[in-house]
Amino acid sequence: MFPDFKINPITSEDIRWSYNHLEAAQYAGSVPDLDRFDAQFFKVHYRLGNTMDSMARKLLEQTYGAIYDAGISPEHLSGKKVGVYIGTCFSETEKAFVYAHNYRNGLGIAGCNKSMFANRISYWLNAKGPSHSIDAACCSSTVALEQAYQAITRGECEAAIVGGANLCLHPQSSVHFERIMNMSRDGKTKSFDQEASGCVKSEAINVLFLQRAKDALRIYANVVDVKSEFLKIVDGETGPKYGFYRDPEDTARFLKSFYDRAGVPPSVVEYVEGFGSAVPEADKSELDAFDKIFCNNRDEPLKVGSVMSNIGYGEAASGISAITKVLLGYHRGELAGNLNCQTLRNDVAAIKEGRIQVLNEHQQFRRTYAAVNSLSVTGVNAHVLLHGHYKPKDLNRYKSNIPHLVTISGRQDSSVKRALDELKSRPVDPEQLALLQNIHQTRINGHLGRGYAILDTKDGKTISLSEQVDYFDDVERPLWFVYSGMGSQWPAMGTQLMRIPVFAAAVERCRQALAPKGVDIVHIITSPDKNIFDNILHSFVGIAAVQIGHSVGELGCAYADGCLTAEEMILSAYSRGLVSKMCPREIEIACHNSADSCTISGPADAMKTFVSELVAKGIFAKEVPCSNIAYHSRYIAKAVPQDRWEEEAAKFSSAEYHTNNLLSPVLFEETSKLIPSNAVLVEIAPH
Repeated sequence: MFPDFKINPITSEDIRWSYNHLEAAQYAGSVPDLDRFDAQFFKVHYRLGNTMDSMARKLLEQTYGAIYDAGISPEHLSGKKVGVYIGTCFSETEKAFVYAHNYRNGLGIAGCNKSMFANRISYWLNAKGPSHSIDAACCSSTVALEQAYQAITRGECEAAIVGGANLCLHPQSSVHFERIMNMSRDGKTKSFDQEASGCVKSEAINVLFLQRAKDALRIYANVVDVKSEFLKIVDGETGPKYGFYRDPEDTARFLKSFYDRAGVPPSVVEYVEGFGSAVPEADKSELDAFDKIFCNNRDEPLKVGSVMSNIGYGEAASGISAITKVLLGYHRGELAGNLNCQTLRNDVAAIKEGRIQVLNEHQQFRRTYAAVNSLSVTGVNAHVLLHGHYKPKDLNRYKSNIPHLVTISGRQDSSVKRALDELKSRPVDPEQLALLQNIHQTRINGHLGRGYAILDTKDGKTISLSEQVDYFDDVERPLWFVYSGMGSQWPAMGTQLMRIPVFAAAVERCRQALAPKGVDIVHIITSPDKNIFDNILHSFVGIAAVQIGHSVGELGCAYADGCLTAEEMILSAYSRGLVSKMCPREIEIACHNSADSCTISGPADAMKTFVSELVAKGIFAKEVPCSNIAYHSRYIAKAVPQDRWEEEAAKFSSAEYHTNNLLSPVLFEETSKLIPSNAVLVEIAPH
C-alpha cells in the first residue's frame, strides 16, 4: 500500500544552476549523486569516467538494479543475445566535456555520444544483441520499448535492457522549452486540473528488463502490445506549433488501430496512464480522445492519472516513468493518485458526466489491463498495453522445518551487511530467497564482499542462527570435497538430514536398491542404537558429493562425478562389506591420515593388545569397528604409485579402479599434501 500522504519531489533547492533569467526554470526534480560512479565495476577507464555523460553513468547503475530485481546475475547474460535500447534526447554535458579546454582529453566524444549510452551497457554485460540509442523526443523511452518488444518477438534477442534518461544540467534548455510551449512557473504540474499552467522539467533515469514470460523469474506485468506513430504537428498562425496538442480525432484513430491490432476491446482497460502535460488544450484533447475510444460500453468509469503531476516532465525518460508507476500499481494492488489536482477540468464532458475518473487519491487496482499513453513535442505518439501478472503471496505454502541459508555478495562488506540486515527485518520469504540464490550462486566479478546468514523463524520473528560477512580478495579459491571412510559414523547421524527433501529422496533411492539385500538404510542412519555400526555392512553406508575419497569415500567421488549412480554406489559399498571377509589379517599401517594420525590394521587380538599399550602410554588410540577385517594391509594389492597417477587406470572410474582402492593402503596424508594451499575444503562426514 502507498502511504496516505503525498510527496512532492519538485523543489527549488534541486536546481543545478544560479541563472537569473525570467524564462529559466526555477524548480526541478533531481537525480542524486551524479558525482559518484563505480568505474571499475562497470569496466570504464578512469579518464573516460571523468568525461562521461552523467546519464550514461546512471544508466549503467540502473541497469544493474533492473537485472538484479529480476533475480538474475549480470554474469548470466554474458555472451547472450541481449538487446539494449536506450531513449534519450539531449546531452547537456557535451559542451563541457567536448568543447571546454579543461576536459579535452580525447574521450569527451565517446563519453557524451548518445550511441555509447547503449553501447557501454552492451560492453559491460558482454551482450551480443542489438544496441541502440533512440531519439524520439519525449517518446524516446516508449519507442525504445517498442523496438525491444519487436526484436524479442522476431527472435533477434532473448531479452532486452530498455531505458530512458534525462538530466537538467543547463538553464538554456528550459528557456528553449518555455518559448515553444507552456512551462509551469510555480513548480507544480497540474495534470487535468482546471488551473493547469504547464509542466515542470525534471530528471529521470529509468531502466526496465524485458524478457520472454517463459524465461522470467519475476514478472510485474505482461506487455500485450506497444506501438508508436507520427501523427502531425498542428499548424499555428506563425508556423508549426510544437507541443503536446493533438487533434482528438487523429489520436482516436491511432488508438483504434492499436486495439484492433492487439485484439483487446478498449472497454476492458481498467486504467490509462495519460501523458498529462498540464498544457490546458493538450490535456483536454487527450481526455477527449480517451472518451471516444475507452468509454463506450463500459460498466464503470475509466480511471485516468498522470505521474507527471508527481515527478514532473522527464522528457526522453517520461514514458518509462509512467510505465514504472503502473508496474508499482500491479505490485502493490493500488494506483497512486495525482498530485496538484485540486479542481477537475469543467470543459471535458467525460469528466463531468462520470465516464472518466481522474485519480486524485490512491485507489485499489484489480491488476487487469492498463495502458500508458505517451506524446512528444515533435508529433510522435506512443501507446503501451499491459496486463498484470500478480500471484497472491502465501508464505504458508512454503512452511519448512529447516532453516534457510542465504548467500550475498556485494562491492563492499557494508553493502552485504545491509542486505542481510534487511532480510532479518522482515518475514522469511522463500520466493525472495530463491531469487537471491539465483543471483549469487555464481561469482559476480568485482564483488569484494561476501556473506551468509542462516535464517529461521521464532515466535513470528526472523532470527539469524549464524551469519558472517568477509572481504574477498577476488582470487578464485578451488573448492574441494572430502568424504571420510569408516570410524566417523554415530547413531542417528542422519535423523536431522532426513528433514531435507533432496537428501531424503537420495536415501530413498538407496533404500530401494538395498531392500532386496535385507538392509534398511533408513533405519541404519536414523537409529539411536549405539551398536548399529558394529555390523560392517552398516559402516559402509554413505551418500555425498566429494572430490577426495578416504578409503570407501572413493565410491562417493564416483557418485559425485556421475560415474556411478546412487544405486550402483550403494550396492558397491554393500558388496565390499561382503567380500572383505576374505582378506588376510596382520597389523599394518593402513591409512596415512595426517602427519600425526594414522590407521593401523591387523589381527583383532594383536590390535587390542597394541591399542591398550598405546593408551597406557597416554597416546590417543581407539579401535574402529571393522568386523575383524584388516583393511588396506600389506597382504592386499598395492596402491598405484604416484608416478602412474596420470595413467587411465588411475584417472578414470572403473571396476578395476575401485577394486584396487578398496584393497590397497590409503595414502590420505600424501594425497592431502597435493591440495592447493588456498583451497576451500568441505568435509562431508557425520563427525
